[in-house]
Amino acid sequence: MDKRARAIARNILIVFCVGISFALYAVAFEPFGAAEAAYVFAVPSILAARLVSNAGGRPAWVWSTFGFSYAAWIGILVWLRHVYEPFGFFAMLSLPLVISTLFIFPWFYALPQMLPKESDGIWASFLKILGLAGFWIILEWLRSWIFTGFPWLLLGESQWRRTAVIQTAEFGGVWIISFMLIFFNLAVAEYLRRIYAIQRNKLLTGTQTPFLRRISPEFYTALLLMLSGVWIYAWRMPHGNPAETLRVGLVQTDLAGILKWKPELGYQNLAAVKNLTLGLKKANVDVVALPEAATPPMWPIVGLDEMQSWFETLAKDLGKPIITGNMAYLNEKRASQNGAFVIEPNSGLKREYYAKRKLVPFGEYVPKWAFFMSSVVPIGALEAGVSSQPLEADIKGKDYKLGCMICYEDIFPSMGREAALNGAQILFVCTNDSWYGREGGAWQHAAHSALQAVSTRKPLIRSSNNGLSTVFDQYGRMVPSQTLKNSHGQVWDGAPGTEPEKPIEIRTPDGKLIDENTLRAKRPYPMSDNDGNIYFRGAAFADLPIYGNFDISQKTFYVRYGDWVVWLSMIFFIASILPNISRRKKHE
Repeated sequence: MDKRARAIARNILIVFCVGISFALYAVAFEPFGAAEAAYVFAVPSILAARLVSNAGGRPAWVWSTFGFSYAAWIGILVWLRHVYEPFGFFAMLSLPLVISTLFIFPWFYALPQMLPKESDGIWASFLKILGLAGFWIILEWLRSWIFTGFPWLLLGESQWRRTAVIQTAEFGGVWIISFMLIFFNLAVAEYLRRIYAIQRNKLLTGTQTPFLRRISPEFYTALLLMLSGVWIYAWRMPHGNPAETLRVGLVQTDLAGILKWKPELGYQNLAAVKNLTLGLKKANVDVVALPEAATPPMWPIVGLDEMQSWFETLAKDLGKPIITGNMAYLNEKRASQNGAFVIEPNSGLKREYYAKRKLVPFGEYVPKWAFFMSSVVPIGALEAGVSSQPLEADIKGKDYKLGCMICYEDIFPSMGREAALNGAQILFVCTNDSWYGREGGAWQHAAHSALQAVSTRKPLIRSSNNGLSTVFDQYGRMVPSQTLKNSHGQVWDGAPGTEPEKPIEIRTPDGKLIDENTLRAKRPYPMSDNDGNIYFRGAAFADLPIYGNFDISQKTFYVRYGDWVVWLSMIFFIASILPNISRRKKHE
Protein backbone atom coordinates (compact mmCIF):
# COMPACT_ATOMS: atom_id res chain seq x y z
CA MET A 1 0.00 0.00 0.00
CA ASP A 2 1.51 3.37 -1.03
CA LYS A 3 1.75 6.42 1.21
CA ARG A 4 -1.37 8.11 -0.19
CA ALA A 5 -3.51 4.99 0.24
CA ARG A 6 -2.28 4.61 3.83
CA ALA A 7 -3.19 8.23 4.55
CA ILE A 8 -6.69 7.75 3.14
CA ALA A 9 -7.20 4.56 5.17
CA ARG A 10 -5.97 6.32 8.31
CA ASN A 11 -8.36 9.23 7.78
CA ILE A 12 -11.30 6.89 7.18
CA LEU A 13 -10.47 5.01 10.37
CA ILE A 14 -10.24 8.26 12.35
CA VAL A 15 -13.62 9.49 11.07
CA PHE A 16 -15.23 6.11 11.73
CA CYS A 17 -13.94 5.92 15.31
CA VAL A 18 -15.00 9.50 16.09
CA GLY A 19 -18.45 8.81 14.66
CA ILE A 20 -18.82 5.72 16.87
CA SER A 21 -17.77 7.75 19.92
CA PHE A 22 -20.35 10.47 19.46
CA ALA A 23 -23.08 7.97 18.63
CA LEU A 24 -22.36 6.28 21.97
CA TYR A 25 -22.23 9.70 23.67
CA ALA A 26 -25.69 10.66 22.38
CA VAL A 27 -27.40 7.35 23.27
CA ALA A 28 -26.00 7.46 26.82
CA PHE A 29 -28.55 10.20 27.57
CA GLU A 30 -32.33 10.19 27.49
CA PRO A 31 -34.51 9.40 25.62
CA PHE A 32 -32.30 6.41 24.78
CA GLY A 33 -31.01 6.02 28.32
CA ALA A 34 -28.18 3.59 27.43
CA ALA A 35 -26.22 4.79 30.47
CA GLU A 36 -23.51 2.14 30.12
CA ALA A 37 -22.42 3.72 26.82
CA ALA A 38 -21.01 6.60 28.87
CA TYR A 39 -18.32 4.26 30.25
CA VAL A 40 -16.75 3.67 26.84
CA PHE A 41 -18.05 6.40 24.51
CA ALA A 42 -14.65 8.12 24.20
CA VAL A 43 -12.54 4.95 23.91
CA PRO A 44 -12.72 4.69 20.06
CA SER A 45 -11.76 8.37 19.71
CA ILE A 46 -8.94 8.13 22.26
CA LEU A 47 -7.44 5.18 20.39
CA ALA A 48 -7.93 6.96 17.04
CA ALA A 49 -6.23 10.09 18.42
CA ARG A 50 -2.96 8.13 18.46
CA LEU A 51 -3.14 7.97 14.66
CA VAL A 52 -2.98 11.76 14.53
CA SER A 53 0.48 13.25 14.15
CA ASN A 54 2.17 16.27 12.66
CA ALA A 55 2.72 14.20 9.53
CA GLY A 56 -0.98 13.67 8.87
CA GLY A 57 -4.44 12.91 10.13
CA ARG A 58 -4.93 16.27 11.81
CA PRO A 59 -7.54 17.72 9.40
CA ALA A 60 -9.61 14.52 9.52
CA TRP A 61 -9.43 14.55 13.30
CA VAL A 62 -10.38 18.23 13.68
CA TRP A 63 -13.28 18.21 11.25
CA SER A 64 -14.71 14.89 12.39
CA THR A 65 -14.59 15.71 16.12
CA PHE A 66 -16.19 19.09 15.47
CA GLY A 67 -18.80 17.79 13.03
CA PHE A 68 -19.85 14.75 15.03
CA SER A 69 -19.97 16.64 18.34
CA TYR A 70 -22.25 19.20 16.71
CA ALA A 71 -24.43 16.49 15.19
CA ALA A 72 -24.66 14.65 18.53
CA TRP A 73 -25.88 17.75 20.32
CA ILE A 74 -28.43 18.51 17.62
CA GLY A 75 -29.74 15.00 18.22
CA ILE A 76 -29.78 15.54 21.99
CA LEU A 77 -31.55 18.91 21.77
CA VAL A 78 -33.79 18.16 18.79
CA TRP A 79 -36.85 18.85 20.98
CA LEU A 80 -35.89 22.55 21.07
CA ARG A 81 -37.65 22.98 17.74
CA HIS A 82 -40.96 22.96 19.64
CA VAL A 83 -40.06 26.06 21.69
CA TYR A 84 -41.52 29.26 20.19
CA GLU A 85 -41.77 27.91 16.65
CA PRO A 86 -40.18 28.82 14.29
CA PHE A 87 -37.58 30.37 16.64
CA GLY A 88 -37.09 26.91 18.13
CA PHE A 89 -35.49 25.64 14.92
CA PHE A 90 -32.89 28.39 15.18
CA ALA A 91 -32.24 27.44 18.83
CA MET A 92 -32.00 23.75 17.86
CA LEU A 93 -29.18 24.58 15.44
CA SER A 94 -27.41 27.41 17.29
CA LEU A 95 -27.30 26.14 20.91
CA PRO A 96 -25.65 22.80 19.94
CA LEU A 97 -23.13 24.81 17.93
CA VAL A 98 -22.18 26.82 21.04
CA ILE A 99 -21.98 23.73 23.28
CA SER A 100 -19.96 21.63 20.84
CA THR A 101 -17.62 24.46 19.77
CA LEU A 102 -16.80 25.84 23.20
CA PHE A 103 -17.18 22.93 25.60
CA ILE A 104 -16.83 19.58 23.76
CA PHE A 105 -14.60 20.16 20.74
CA PRO A 106 -11.73 21.78 22.73
CA TRP A 107 -11.23 18.56 24.71
CA PHE A 108 -11.00 16.44 21.56
CA TYR A 109 -8.83 19.03 19.82
CA ALA A 110 -6.27 18.81 22.65
CA LEU A 111 -6.53 15.04 23.04
CA PRO A 112 -3.73 13.95 20.61
CA GLN A 113 -1.24 16.32 22.26
CA MET A 114 -2.19 15.52 25.85
CA LEU A 115 -2.32 11.73 25.65
CA PRO A 116 0.54 9.80 27.29
CA LYS A 117 3.42 8.89 24.98
CA GLU A 118 4.89 5.40 24.83
CA SER A 119 8.12 6.84 26.22
CA ASP A 120 6.36 8.18 29.32
CA GLY A 121 6.75 6.36 32.59
CA ILE A 122 3.78 4.85 34.43
CA TRP A 123 3.26 7.80 36.75
CA ALA A 124 3.79 10.38 34.03
CA SER A 125 1.08 8.62 32.02
CA PHE A 126 -1.15 8.50 35.07
CA LEU A 127 -0.76 12.26 35.59
CA LYS A 128 -1.62 12.98 31.95
CA ILE A 129 -4.80 10.93 32.21
CA LEU A 130 -5.75 12.81 35.38
CA GLY A 131 -5.08 16.04 33.50
CA LEU A 132 -7.30 15.05 30.59
CA ALA A 133 -10.12 14.03 32.94
CA GLY A 134 -9.66 17.31 34.77
CA PHE A 135 -9.85 19.24 31.50
CA TRP A 136 -13.23 17.66 30.75
CA ILE A 137 -14.57 18.76 34.14
CA ILE A 138 -13.23 22.29 33.68
CA LEU A 139 -15.11 22.56 30.38
CA GLU A 140 -18.32 21.25 31.98
CA TRP A 141 -17.95 23.73 34.82
CA LEU A 142 -17.40 26.61 32.39
CA ARG A 143 -20.59 25.56 30.62
CA SER A 144 -22.48 26.14 33.87
CA TRP A 145 -21.86 29.90 33.84
CA ILE A 146 -20.54 31.21 30.49
CA PHE A 147 -23.28 32.95 28.44
CA THR A 148 -25.65 32.83 31.47
CA GLY A 149 -24.87 29.11 31.83
CA PHE A 150 -26.43 25.98 30.36
CA PRO A 151 -25.10 22.86 32.13
CA TRP A 152 -27.72 20.67 30.46
CA LEU A 153 -26.77 16.98 30.53
CA LEU A 154 -23.33 17.01 32.03
CA LEU A 155 -21.75 13.60 31.53
CA GLY A 156 -22.67 12.48 35.06
CA GLU A 157 -26.37 13.04 34.34
CA SER A 158 -26.32 10.05 32.00
CA GLN A 159 -26.30 7.82 35.11
CA TRP A 160 -29.40 9.27 36.80
CA ARG A 161 -31.25 5.96 36.70
CA ARG A 162 -28.24 3.91 37.85
CA THR A 163 -28.77 4.53 41.55
CA ALA A 164 -25.67 2.76 42.83
CA VAL A 165 -23.38 4.71 40.47
CA ILE A 166 -24.51 8.21 41.50
CA GLN A 167 -24.14 7.87 45.28
CA THR A 168 -20.71 9.54 45.30
CA ALA A 169 -22.52 12.78 44.37
CA GLU A 170 -23.06 13.20 48.12
CA PHE A 171 -19.35 14.06 48.28
CA GLY A 172 -18.64 15.78 44.97
CA GLY A 173 -21.93 16.56 43.25
CA VAL A 174 -22.45 15.71 39.60
CA TRP A 175 -18.82 16.72 38.97
CA ILE A 176 -17.44 13.61 40.64
CA ILE A 177 -19.71 11.36 38.56
CA SER A 178 -18.55 13.07 35.35
CA PHE A 179 -14.92 12.80 36.45
CA MET A 180 -15.24 9.07 37.18
CA LEU A 181 -16.84 8.40 33.79
CA ILE A 182 -14.34 10.28 31.64
CA PHE A 183 -11.44 8.95 33.72
CA PHE A 184 -12.77 5.41 33.18
CA ASN A 185 -12.88 6.01 29.41
CA LEU A 186 -9.28 7.22 29.41
CA ALA A 187 -8.13 4.35 31.65
CA VAL A 188 -9.74 1.70 29.45
CA ALA A 189 -8.16 3.20 26.33
CA GLU A 190 -4.75 3.41 28.00
CA TYR A 191 -5.07 -0.17 29.25
CA LEU A 192 -5.83 -1.39 25.71
CA ARG A 193 -2.95 0.65 24.33
CA ARG A 194 -0.58 -0.82 26.91
CA ILE A 195 -1.66 -4.40 26.16
CA TYR A 196 -1.07 -3.77 22.47
CA ALA A 197 2.38 -2.30 23.14
CA ILE A 198 3.35 -5.28 25.35
CA GLN A 199 2.27 -7.82 22.73
CA ARG A 200 3.95 -5.90 19.90
CA ASN A 201 7.19 -5.73 21.87
CA LYS A 202 7.03 -9.47 22.51
CA LEU A 203 6.45 -10.29 18.82
CA LEU A 204 9.12 -7.92 17.48
CA THR A 205 11.88 -8.47 20.02
CA GLY A 206 10.94 -11.73 21.71
CA THR A 207 11.38 -10.12 25.12
CA GLN A 208 8.99 -9.57 27.98
CA THR A 209 8.08 -6.04 29.04
CA PRO A 210 9.31 -5.31 32.60
CA PHE A 211 6.67 -5.88 35.27
CA LEU A 212 6.50 -2.25 36.37
CA ARG A 213 5.69 -1.13 32.80
CA ARG A 214 2.91 -3.72 32.57
CA ILE A 215 0.83 -2.52 35.51
CA SER A 216 -1.95 0.00 34.87
CA PRO A 217 -2.53 2.14 37.98
CA GLU A 218 -5.04 4.31 36.10
CA PHE A 219 -7.18 1.28 35.25
CA TYR A 220 -7.19 -0.02 38.82
CA THR A 221 -7.99 3.47 40.09
CA ALA A 222 -10.86 3.77 37.60
CA LEU A 223 -12.36 0.49 38.80
CA LEU A 224 -12.11 1.60 42.44
CA LEU A 225 -13.77 4.92 41.63
CA MET A 226 -16.66 3.26 39.84
CA LEU A 227 -17.13 0.71 42.63
CA SER A 228 -17.11 3.45 45.27
CA GLY A 229 -20.70 4.37 44.42
CA VAL A 230 -21.82 0.78 45.00
CA TRP A 231 -19.97 0.68 48.32
CA ILE A 232 -21.56 3.97 49.46
CA TYR A 233 -24.99 2.70 48.38
CA ALA A 234 -24.58 -0.46 50.47
CA TRP A 235 -23.14 1.52 53.40
CA ARG A 236 -25.95 4.08 53.35
CA MET A 237 -28.88 1.71 52.85
CA PRO A 238 -31.69 2.35 55.36
CA HIS A 239 -32.60 -0.25 57.94
CA GLY A 240 -36.31 -0.72 58.56
CA ASN A 241 -39.14 1.56 57.49
CA PRO A 242 -38.68 5.30 56.78
CA ALA A 243 -38.67 7.59 59.80
CA GLU A 244 -41.37 9.68 58.10
CA THR A 245 -43.53 9.33 54.99
CA LEU A 246 -45.31 12.22 53.27
CA ARG A 247 -47.99 11.54 50.70
CA VAL A 248 -47.46 14.03 47.87
CA GLY A 249 -50.20 14.82 45.36
CA LEU A 250 -49.12 15.73 41.82
CA VAL A 251 -51.23 17.56 39.23
CA GLN A 252 -50.66 17.85 35.48
CA THR A 253 -53.04 20.10 33.52
CA ASP A 254 -51.33 19.35 30.17
CA LEU A 255 -51.96 22.82 28.82
CA ALA A 256 -49.12 24.41 26.85
CA GLY A 257 -47.85 27.50 28.64
CA ILE A 258 -48.29 29.95 25.80
CA LEU A 259 -51.93 28.83 25.22
CA LYS A 260 -52.91 29.68 28.78
CA TRP A 261 -52.51 33.36 27.94
CA LYS A 262 -55.84 33.20 26.08
CA PRO A 263 -58.69 33.92 28.54
CA GLU A 264 -60.95 31.10 27.37
CA LEU A 265 -58.17 28.54 27.82
CA GLY A 266 -57.19 30.22 31.07
CA TYR A 267 -60.61 29.44 32.55
CA GLN A 268 -60.28 25.84 31.36
CA ASN A 269 -56.95 25.74 33.12
CA LEU A 270 -58.41 26.99 36.41
CA ALA A 271 -61.17 24.39 36.26
CA ALA A 272 -58.65 21.61 35.59
CA VAL A 273 -56.38 22.69 38.46
CA LYS A 274 -59.29 22.89 40.88
CA ASN A 275 -60.90 19.57 39.97
CA LEU A 276 -57.65 17.60 39.85
CA THR A 277 -56.43 19.07 43.14
CA LEU A 278 -59.66 18.33 45.00
CA GLY A 279 -59.76 14.85 43.50
CA LEU A 280 -56.59 14.06 45.46
CA LYS A 281 -58.58 14.22 48.69
CA LYS A 282 -59.58 10.61 47.99
CA ALA A 283 -55.93 9.60 48.15
CA ASN A 284 -55.49 11.24 51.59
CA VAL A 285 -52.53 13.32 50.44
CA ASP A 286 -50.53 15.45 52.88
CA VAL A 287 -49.60 18.15 50.36
CA VAL A 288 -50.35 18.92 46.72
CA ALA A 289 -47.59 20.13 44.37
CA LEU A 290 -48.58 22.18 41.33
CA PRO A 291 -46.22 23.06 38.46
CA GLU A 292 -44.60 26.28 37.33
CA ALA A 293 -47.20 28.78 36.08
CA ALA A 294 -49.89 26.39 37.30
CA THR A 295 -52.46 29.04 36.47
CA PRO A 296 -52.26 31.65 33.69
CA PRO A 297 -49.40 34.18 34.08
CA MET A 298 -51.85 36.97 33.27
CA TRP A 299 -53.53 36.23 36.63
CA PRO A 300 -50.72 36.50 39.22
CA ILE A 301 -51.23 35.14 42.72
CA VAL A 302 -49.46 38.22 44.10
CA GLY A 303 -50.93 41.40 42.69
CA LEU A 304 -54.39 40.06 41.85
CA ASP A 305 -56.56 39.64 44.94
CA GLU A 306 -59.05 37.40 43.13
CA MET A 307 -56.29 34.90 42.25
CA GLN A 308 -54.99 34.86 45.81
CA SER A 309 -58.50 34.28 47.11
CA TRP A 310 -59.04 31.51 44.54
CA PHE A 311 -55.96 29.62 45.75
CA GLU A 312 -56.77 30.15 49.43
CA THR A 313 -60.27 28.77 48.89
CA LEU A 314 -58.80 25.78 47.04
CA ALA A 315 -56.39 25.02 49.91
CA LYS A 316 -59.20 25.37 52.46
CA ASP A 317 -61.45 23.00 50.49
CA LEU A 318 -58.59 20.53 50.14
CA GLY A 319 -57.72 20.81 53.82
CA LYS A 320 -54.03 20.45 53.01
CA PRO A 321 -51.23 22.83 51.97
CA ILE A 322 -50.53 23.55 48.32
CA ILE A 323 -47.08 24.36 46.94
CA THR A 324 -47.15 25.88 43.50
CA GLY A 325 -45.42 27.87 40.86
CA ASN A 326 -47.09 31.16 39.92
CA MET A 327 -46.47 34.79 39.12
CA ALA A 328 -46.01 37.84 41.33
CA TYR A 329 -46.74 41.33 40.03
CA LEU A 330 -44.81 44.04 41.87
CA ASN A 331 -46.92 47.20 41.58
CA GLU A 332 -44.29 49.56 42.92
CA LYS A 333 -41.77 48.37 40.31
CA ARG A 334 -44.23 47.53 37.56
CA ALA A 335 -42.37 44.28 37.17
CA SER A 336 -43.21 40.57 37.44
CA GLN A 337 -41.44 37.63 39.06
CA ASN A 338 -41.74 33.93 38.38
CA GLY A 339 -42.19 32.44 41.83
CA ALA A 340 -42.91 29.45 44.05
CA PHE A 341 -45.55 29.86 46.77
CA VAL A 342 -47.03 28.08 49.78
CA ILE A 343 -50.78 28.25 50.48
CA GLU A 344 -51.97 26.71 53.75
CA PRO A 345 -55.62 25.81 54.51
CA ASN A 346 -55.84 27.91 57.68
CA SER A 347 -53.45 30.81 57.20
CA GLY A 348 -53.76 31.19 53.43
CA LEU A 349 -51.02 32.46 51.13
CA LYS A 350 -47.64 32.82 52.86
CA ARG A 351 -46.23 36.27 52.32
CA GLU A 352 -42.71 35.00 51.72
CA TYR A 353 -42.17 33.40 48.34
CA TYR A 354 -39.22 32.24 46.26
CA ALA A 355 -38.51 34.25 43.10
CA LYS A 356 -36.73 32.53 40.23
CA ARG A 357 -33.10 33.60 40.10
CA LYS A 358 -31.90 31.98 36.85
CA LEU A 359 -34.10 33.51 34.18
CA VAL A 360 -34.25 31.91 30.74
CA PRO A 361 -32.38 34.10 28.25
CA PHE A 362 -34.52 35.07 25.25
CA GLY A 363 -37.55 33.60 27.02
CA GLU A 364 -37.89 35.62 30.22
CA TYR A 365 -35.37 38.37 29.53
CA VAL A 366 -32.92 39.54 26.90
CA PRO A 367 -29.24 39.71 27.89
CA LYS A 368 -27.83 43.21 27.61
CA TRP A 369 -25.37 42.16 24.90
CA ALA A 370 -28.33 41.00 22.74
CA PHE A 371 -30.55 44.07 23.14
CA PHE A 372 -31.24 44.04 19.39
CA MET A 373 -33.20 40.76 19.83
CA SER A 374 -35.70 42.14 22.36
CA SER A 375 -38.54 41.82 19.85
CA VAL A 376 -38.34 38.01 19.90
CA VAL A 377 -39.02 37.68 23.64
CA PRO A 378 -42.71 36.70 23.95
CA ILE A 379 -43.07 36.91 27.72
CA GLY A 380 -41.44 40.19 28.47
CA ALA A 381 -38.78 41.23 30.93
CA LEU A 382 -39.07 39.47 34.29
CA GLU A 383 -37.23 40.52 37.41
CA ALA A 384 -34.86 37.93 38.83
CA GLY A 385 -34.97 36.94 42.49
CA VAL A 386 -31.95 37.29 44.74
CA SER A 387 -32.62 34.99 47.70
CA SER A 388 -32.21 31.23 48.06
CA GLN A 389 -33.91 31.14 51.45
CA PRO A 390 -36.27 28.17 51.79
CA LEU A 391 -40.01 28.49 52.27
CA GLU A 392 -41.74 27.12 55.36
CA ALA A 393 -44.71 24.81 55.00
CA ASP A 394 -46.77 22.99 57.62
CA ILE A 395 -47.07 19.46 56.22
CA LYS A 396 -48.60 16.69 58.28
CA GLY A 397 -48.37 18.82 61.42
CA LYS A 398 -44.66 19.55 61.05
CA ASP A 399 -42.86 22.60 59.72
CA TYR A 400 -40.65 21.75 56.75
CA LYS A 401 -38.28 24.07 54.93
CA LEU A 402 -38.64 23.84 51.15
CA GLY A 403 -35.72 24.71 48.89
CA CYS A 404 -37.31 25.81 45.62
CA MET A 405 -36.10 25.69 42.04
CA ILE A 406 -38.21 26.88 39.13
CA CYS A 407 -38.17 25.86 35.48
CA TYR A 408 -34.64 24.82 34.50
CA GLU A 409 -32.92 26.00 37.70
CA ASP A 410 -32.35 22.40 38.81
CA ILE A 411 -29.86 21.90 35.97
CA PHE A 412 -27.46 24.21 37.86
CA PRO A 413 -25.65 22.14 40.55
CA SER A 414 -25.18 25.25 42.69
CA MET A 415 -28.91 25.94 43.07
CA GLY A 416 -29.77 22.92 45.18
CA ARG A 417 -26.55 23.32 47.14
CA GLU A 418 -27.34 26.94 48.04
CA ALA A 419 -30.85 25.98 49.17
CA ALA A 420 -29.40 23.20 51.37
CA LEU A 421 -26.79 25.58 52.80
CA ASN A 422 -29.66 27.85 53.86
CA GLY A 423 -31.38 25.03 55.71
CA ALA A 424 -33.71 23.46 53.13
CA GLN A 425 -34.98 20.03 54.21
CA ILE A 426 -36.99 19.15 51.10
CA LEU A 427 -36.33 20.34 47.54
CA PHE A 428 -39.22 21.44 45.34
CA VAL A 429 -38.85 21.76 41.58
CA CYS A 430 -41.80 23.25 39.72
CA THR A 431 -41.40 23.40 35.98
CA ASN A 432 -43.33 23.64 32.73
CA ASP A 433 -41.92 21.09 30.30
CA SER A 434 -44.84 21.52 27.93
CA TRP A 435 -42.52 23.73 25.86
CA TYR A 436 -40.42 20.67 24.98
CA GLY A 437 -43.02 18.77 22.99
CA ARG A 438 -43.55 15.08 23.75
CA GLU A 439 -40.08 13.73 23.13
CA GLY A 440 -36.96 13.35 25.26
CA GLY A 441 -36.70 16.86 26.69
CA ALA A 442 -38.71 16.18 29.85
CA TRP A 443 -36.76 12.98 30.57
CA GLN A 444 -33.45 14.78 30.06
CA HIS A 445 -34.57 17.56 32.38
CA ALA A 446 -35.59 15.16 35.16
CA ALA A 447 -32.10 13.64 35.26
CA HIS A 448 -30.80 16.79 36.94
CA SER A 449 -33.33 16.54 39.77
CA ALA A 450 -32.09 13.04 40.63
CA LEU A 451 -28.53 14.33 41.03
CA GLN A 452 -29.77 17.28 43.12
CA ALA A 453 -31.45 14.86 45.54
CA VAL A 454 -28.31 12.72 45.96
CA SER A 455 -25.90 15.66 46.19
CA THR A 456 -27.85 17.22 49.04
CA ARG A 457 -29.46 14.04 50.48
CA LYS A 458 -32.77 15.88 50.45
CA PRO A 459 -35.99 14.31 49.17
CA LEU A 460 -37.20 16.13 46.08
CA ILE A 461 -40.71 16.85 44.80
CA ARG A 462 -40.90 17.53 41.06
CA SER A 463 -44.08 18.92 39.54
CA SER A 464 -44.40 19.60 35.82
CA ASN A 465 -47.23 20.80 33.60
CA ASN A 466 -47.34 17.66 31.45
CA GLY A 467 -44.35 15.46 32.32
CA LEU A 468 -42.21 14.56 34.05
CA SER A 469 -43.82 14.76 37.51
CA THR A 470 -42.37 12.53 40.20
CA VAL A 471 -40.82 12.28 43.64
CA PHE A 472 -37.17 11.42 44.30
CA ASP A 473 -35.94 9.98 47.58
CA GLN A 474 -32.59 10.80 49.18
CA TYR A 475 -30.84 8.21 47.01
CA GLY A 476 -32.04 9.90 43.84
CA ARG A 477 -34.50 7.08 43.17
CA MET A 478 -37.90 7.83 41.71
CA VAL A 479 -40.69 6.78 44.03
CA PRO A 480 -43.55 4.80 42.41
CA SER A 481 -46.49 7.06 41.57
CA GLN A 482 -50.14 6.00 41.45
CA THR A 483 -52.42 7.83 39.02
CA LEU A 484 -56.05 8.45 39.91
CA LYS A 485 -58.53 6.56 37.71
CA ASN A 486 -62.26 6.64 37.06
CA SER A 487 -64.75 3.83 37.55
CA HIS A 488 -63.81 2.37 34.15
CA GLY A 489 -60.15 2.01 35.08
CA GLN A 490 -59.09 4.87 32.81
CA VAL A 491 -56.99 7.86 33.86
CA TRP A 492 -59.24 10.45 35.48
CA ASP A 493 -58.71 13.80 33.75
CA GLY A 494 -60.72 15.96 36.15
CA ALA A 495 -63.51 16.63 33.68
CA PRO A 496 -66.45 18.55 35.24
CA GLY A 497 -69.12 16.28 36.69
CA THR A 498 -66.77 13.33 37.13
CA GLU A 499 -64.97 11.95 40.15
CA PRO A 500 -62.02 9.61 40.59
CA GLU A 501 -62.36 6.25 42.23
CA LYS A 502 -60.78 5.82 45.63
CA PRO A 503 -57.33 4.29 44.93
CA ILE A 504 -56.91 0.62 45.75
CA GLU A 505 -53.62 0.12 47.52
CA ILE A 506 -52.13 -3.34 47.91
CA ARG A 507 -48.75 -3.55 49.57
CA THR A 508 -46.08 -6.11 50.35
CA PRO A 509 -45.31 -6.89 54.02
CA ASP A 510 -42.44 -4.38 53.90
CA GLY A 511 -44.73 -1.61 52.62
CA LYS A 512 -43.94 -1.60 48.89
CA LEU A 513 -46.83 -0.68 46.61
CA ILE A 514 -48.17 -3.52 44.43
CA ASP A 515 -48.81 -2.88 40.74
CA GLU A 516 -52.45 -3.73 40.10
CA ASN A 517 -51.64 -5.04 36.61
CA THR A 518 -48.70 -7.32 37.40
CA LEU A 519 -49.34 -7.94 41.12
CA ARG A 520 -45.65 -7.30 41.69
CA ALA A 521 -43.97 -4.54 43.65
CA LYS A 522 -44.56 -1.35 41.63
CA ARG A 523 -41.37 -0.21 39.97
CA PRO A 524 -40.13 3.37 40.37
CA TYR A 525 -41.74 5.41 37.63
CA PRO A 526 -43.05 8.96 37.28
CA MET A 527 -46.69 9.94 37.07
CA SER A 528 -48.03 8.15 33.98
CA ASP A 529 -51.20 6.97 32.27
CA ASN A 530 -52.30 3.39 31.54
CA ASP A 531 -49.84 3.14 28.64
CA GLY A 532 -46.84 4.43 30.61
CA ASN A 533 -47.03 7.82 28.89
CA ILE A 534 -46.01 10.84 31.00
CA TYR A 535 -47.73 13.41 28.76
CA PHE A 536 -51.37 13.61 29.85
CA ARG A 537 -53.85 15.43 32.07
CA GLY A 538 -54.43 13.87 35.45
CA ALA A 539 -53.51 13.63 39.11
CA ALA A 540 -51.35 11.15 41.00
CA PHE A 541 -49.79 10.62 44.38
CA ALA A 542 -46.51 9.22 45.66
CA ASP A 543 -45.33 8.37 49.15
CA LEU A 544 -42.18 10.35 49.81
CA PRO A 545 -39.95 8.51 52.32
CA ILE A 546 -37.67 10.43 54.68
CA TYR A 547 -35.07 7.97 55.90
CA GLY A 548 -33.78 7.94 59.44
CA ASN A 549 -30.19 7.32 58.37
CA PHE A 550 -30.16 10.76 56.71
CA ASP A 551 -30.84 13.81 58.83
CA ILE A 552 -32.59 16.18 56.40
CA SER A 553 -31.32 19.12 58.44
CA GLN A 554 -27.67 18.10 58.02
CA LYS A 555 -25.40 19.23 55.19
CA THR A 556 -23.57 16.75 52.98
CA PHE A 557 -19.86 17.01 52.18
CA TYR A 558 -20.75 18.48 48.79
CA VAL A 559 -23.10 21.05 50.30
CA ARG A 560 -20.43 22.14 52.79
CA TYR A 561 -17.43 22.23 50.46
CA GLY A 562 -18.99 22.78 47.05
CA ASP A 563 -17.13 22.36 43.77
CA TRP A 564 -13.87 21.02 45.19
CA VAL A 565 -13.79 18.41 42.40
CA VAL A 566 -13.58 21.25 39.88
CA TRP A 567 -10.67 22.89 41.69
CA LEU A 568 -8.88 19.54 42.00
CA SER A 569 -9.45 19.00 38.29
CA MET A 570 -7.77 22.34 37.59
CA ILE A 571 -4.76 21.22 39.62
CA PHE A 572 -4.58 17.94 37.67
CA PHE A 573 -4.84 19.79 34.36
CA ILE A 574 -2.15 22.36 35.20
CA ALA A 575 0.19 19.71 36.61
CA SER A 576 -0.20 17.60 33.47
CA ILE A 577 0.70 20.39 31.02
CA LEU A 578 3.53 22.00 33.02
CA PRO A 579 6.20 19.48 31.84
CA ASN A 580 5.31 20.20 28.20
CA ILE A 581 5.50 23.94 28.79
CA SER A 582 8.91 23.53 30.46
CA ARG A 583 10.23 21.43 27.58
CA ARG A 584 9.11 23.99 25.02
CA LYS A 585 10.83 26.80 26.91
CA LYS A 586 14.08 24.81 27.00
CA HIS A 587 13.94 24.22 23.25
CA GLU A 588 13.35 27.91 22.68
